[in-house]
Amino acid sequence: MTEKKTIGGIAPGGGEPLLSEAVRWGDLVFLSGRAPIDTATMKVVSDDFEAQARSVCDQVVASLEAAGSGPEHVLRVECYLADPAHFGEWNRVYAEYFPPPRPARTTIVTGFAVPDMLIEVQVTAGVPSG
Repeated sequence: MTEKKTIGGIAPGGGEPLLSEAVRWGDLVFLSGRAPIDTATMKVVSDDFEAQARSVCDQVVASLEAAGSGPEHVLRVECYLADPAHFGEWNRVYAEYFPPPRPARTTIVTGFAVPDMLIEVQVTAGVPSG
């Protein structure tokens, strides 16, 4: 029987984890949205878009590895941008982290509850057998 397994926990401000880094169900892993936030200080890591995007992608890769997967197994990427002007820069960073064949992807422009946050990303990935 397939069971839900949680991987890590995100504890904003250092308290009790509010959400799981990821949830694994069989050979699928679902990551919580990754934000360019230092969870100890609750501050945005940089005001630079590329630095924020790389912070988010590095977090995604670390969580995938903890779940037994990797960027080459990502099936879907959902990206939220604060400013449509960052779309081209996001494409460049994205292409460095997610190798061909590329995952399915959605990019939405939205606002964020955290001031100065420019990007958030969540992914769904497969977990290879063996």
